[in-house]
Amino acid sequence: MSRNTKIVVGIIGGILAICCLIVLVAALVLPRMFENFADGVDDPEAAAEVATSIVDYDLPAGYDEQGAMNVFGFRMAFITGPDENSMIMLAEFPAALAGNEEQMQQQMRDAFANQTGTQNMDLEFVSSEDVTINGADAALATYEGTDSQGNNIRQIIGVFATKGGDPGMLMIFGDQDNWDEGGISEFLDSLE
Repeated sequence: MSRNTKIVVGIIGGILAICCLIVLVAALVLPRMFENFADGVDDPEAAAEVATSIVDYDLPAGYDEQGAMNVFGFRMAFITGPDENSMIMLAEFPAALAGNEEQMQQQMRDAFANQTGTQNMDLEFVSSEDVTINGADAALATYEGTDSQGNNIRQIIGVFATKGGDPGMLMIFGDQDNWDEGGISEFLDSLE
């Protein structure tokens, strides 16, 4: 066997060893990661833990922590409102994955749409409101429109700094016709 053939065989052997190692790690780690992910999705305790690590808040009457996700440093907590058609989401992005505010809002919208199956919404910007979250200024944008079934939808979304200093996001989503103005205002006021 020539020297060049030995080098090629060595390189191929090294690549195969690395591939086997990757497959082994994936077989051991991925099922556990997805198991942990699935456990957190419908866990009110996990939702409360994730949400309170992002921002301190008071839940209005009729609101409950529902579930949480923690994938690759991206953490999200879901809080449901008094009816099944409204939801508050709090998210924290790893600093390395955060883009500008518009990109982060689009990522949040996409994650929400994938989670709820509401990809076909036609929303338009209505207004912006300056608020205080975790002691810092933040802007909340309000969008209104319709979903694919013709329901009137309202969405409030904004970027802020989490308690840990990483980029965070708040999104409130619900039916315009049954919007809980008092409960939402109470929740937003508690974020200061």
